[in-house]
Amino acid sequence: MPSGQSFDVVEGTTILVAAIRNGLHLPHDCTEAICGTDRVKILAGQKNLSEKNENEELTLGMMNAGPNDRLGCVARILGDVTVEIPS
Repeated sequence: MPSGQSFDVVEGTTILVAAIRNGLHLPHDCTEAICGTDRVKILAGQKNLSEKNENEELTLGMMNAGPNDRLGCVARILGDVTVEIPS
């Protein structure tokens, strides 16, 4: 979202890599869950993502992120998810 695109990815692929491989622009700077530039909102399928790591928890906490926010560089896709990528 908001592009409305849907595509298949290999299980374990990060949201960032999936976006790039499918022609979507997702800003990113560090790819280590420190900068927070790749923040996305999970609209559906939160349970189908990897657990948050310590860096992601800290970064999202400092950003006052909501419970459905994740960092695309470290959130790994394990099943069907719907992701809102900021425009």
